[in-house]
Amino acid sequence: MASSGNRRQRRFSAFAVALLLGGVGAAQSSDDAGVVFPETAFDFGRVVRGEVIEHEFIVRNDGTSPVRVLRAGMTPPLLATRMPGVIPPGTTAHIATRLDTAQLQGAFQGELVVQLDDPSRPEVALSFEGEVVGQVEVAPMPAVFVVGQRGRGAASSVELINHEADPLQILDVQHSQDAFSTTLEPLVPGGRYRLTVTLRPDGPGGRRSDPILIRTSSRTAPSIRIVAHTNLRNRVYVFPDSVDLGSFELARAKSEPSLLAGLAQTLMVYQVDGTDFRIRLDTDVPGLHLKSERGPAADRYQIAVQLQPGELRAGDVAGSIRIRTNDPQFPQVLVPVHGRLTDP
Repeated sequence: MASSGNRRQRRFSAFAVALLLGGVGAAQSSDDAGVVFPETAFDFGRVVRGEVIEHEFIVRNDGTSPVRVLRAGMTPPLLATRMPGVIPPGTTAHIATRLDTAQLQGAFQGELVVQLDDPSRPEVALSFEGEVVGQVEVAPMPAVFVVGQRGRGAASSVELINHEADPLQILDVQHSQDAFSTTLEPLVPGGRYRLTVTLRPDGPGGRRSDPILIRTSSRTAPSIRIVAHTNLRNRVYVFPDSVDLGSFELARAKSEPSLLAGLAQTLMVYQVDGTDFRIRLDTDVPGLHLKSERGPAADRYQIAVQLQPGELRAGDVAGSIRIRTNDPQFPQVLVPVHGRLTDP
């Protein structure tokens, strides 16, 4: 098995910056050397993109022999701006780091991996993480998720937060008009806005992902893209709306029934405001067994979906579960089924 050091080297091989320190010779420290890092993790919190973050990690040599820093690797754009070559016994040194966030957006999780000639601690990983937000931030994220019921609709919001010195003006909001509408409310003029996405109760059913483009007066963010993930459910709907069986070996599936039992899934089919909802099931997927149980309020069914080993064959699993209902408006719902059986 590869050592921890080798795994670290492979991890950083694509992007690491090695610091080969001048004057470093062969390891000469004795077994009594002891390096202590009082802090191995630094969280810089939330900063606006463009800020430069600097931090110093302290390293202390509590042993009786000098400890040499052999090399260091780091996640770009994280840099080590000062690194000790040798840490004499009984002394404290500092490792200075710098992160320029000009090209970053979102969560940053970086590491500074320091290799030492201390046999008691040959390698130390120092984490450096936080979140970088844009000059015009979309909170909590540049996406809106809205799930609603036909005839009733639903709404969800995000906020636009201005971190620039100049006031922010919203010049235009563009998006398709068939699935939802939007409203923009100034919370702090020039500084903070709320964008609300409202599903049209009579719009197209099912899942959609539509872009919302916002033009602003900002020089750094003149155009902001937000994705509206919407789902307008019909009176009869299934959750989840597809079955993913994954990928597994055919021979193993036939020899280990517990494996197929572990792949069993559950679907729920609903009739909103139903009082005498009824369904019938069939499928074109070989080996797929279906069992339904009616809910006590007669407005839903629970469907157990499980493969049986007898009819399975290697290849892609592709087909659907057909749910026939007594609802005159939605007499049939198809649930896609996919997966793969491999034959080694």
